[in-house]
Amino acid sequence: MKKVLLTALVAGTISVASAQNSAVNSAVLNHKNGTLDKALTDIEKATEHKKTKDKAKTWFYRGVIYQDMIGNPIYGKLTDENTPIVILESFDKAVELDGENGEYGKQVPERKQMLYGQVLNQAVEFHNNQDWPNAIQKYELAHKISPQDTTAVLYAAYASTADKKYDQAIGFYDELLKMNHKTEDVYKAKVQLQQATEASDDAVMATLAAGLEEHPNSVYLMQEELKYYLKNDRADEAMAKLDKAIEADPKNASLYAVKGNLLERKKDLDGARAVYKKAIEADPTNFDAYYNLGVLEYNRGAEVNNKAAKMDYATYQKKGKAVEAEAKKYYQSALPYFEKAHEIQPEDKATMQNLVNVYTRLGRKADAEKISAKLN
Repeated sequence: MKKVLLTALVAGTISVASAQNSAVNSAVLNHKNGTLDKALTDIEKATEHKKTKDKAKTWFYRGVIYQDMIGNPIYGKLTDENTPIVILESFDKAVELDGENGEYGKQVPERKQMLYGQVLNQAVEFHNNQDWPNAIQKYELAHKISPQDTTAVLYAAYASTADKKYDQAIGFYDELLKMNHKTEDVYKAKVQLQQATEASDDAVMATLAAGLEEHPNSVYLMQEELKYYLKNDRADEAMAKLDKAIEADPKNASLYAVKGNLLERKKDLDGARAVYKKAIEADPTNFDAYYNLGVLEYNRGAEVNNKAAKMDYATYQKKGKAVEAEAKKYYQSALPYFEKAHEIQPEDKATMQNLVNVYTRLGRKADAEKISAKLN
């Protein structure tokens, strides 16, 4: 009798285990047939039973079933904002149990990449609707799913900036730098955000120095660094640094352009003109040099013209015309520089506005109207 009871007990145990394994198999079959609600019910039972809760297959299919519900016209309503997290946790559990090279573990990377795309699309939809907090939350989740991909982090920085959460945006840019995404635009954006949050000069200069180490020819970073050198009475250091850089790379037009800018700030306008011309010699397409030379000549004309404007009537009758003629010579000198700058960067609005001003000063109404129409 005992033997019979024992046999019955073993049979019962096998029956229970089989029932639970069949729950996983039933979930797989229901998933294949497209009845995702039934598949979900089966797989959730399997995740709780002691016989199947430690099986990689259970957790892998739990992730797959939830994932395929996202965006489904029938079963999408069974998902919520936490569903992607549930999916990610399920896939991670599958890899933990099966290893990266196991039957199910090796399928996880492709599924995670799909999940990344799904979450990123949700983030973009929130972004387009200017729902910044939800967009940022989804971007962060997308980054968690695919830690090596920089897209989600970059757009999280954009969204944070749009939401005026500047400290948060700086954090995302720092994350990009840690990920070795060290583009000039990243450093530029971080500097601008630090300035907006009134970060210390030392903090901003540290970012500029790091950026220039990666992008030694960045005109923007060099010019911003010069501002801080001047602000902190370190103009001589800035000039020494520039001269050393020019000595090492004498054909670098950007370095001459920045040096000219520094000389302007030091009120050495003749020196600035000479250096800008060296920049053009080194690179005949250097926009900054042409533009700044145009500004220098235009400003000389404006200063002379102002003298005529301040004359009393009697003095103007005697000297005004001659002074205005002198001013016109400077405007004429400025014109080819602005025209060349416009040729190099035809969409630059500041150049077009200056061209309108110069053409107007020279009485070239038709040319002024043509550029003005383009500007508008």
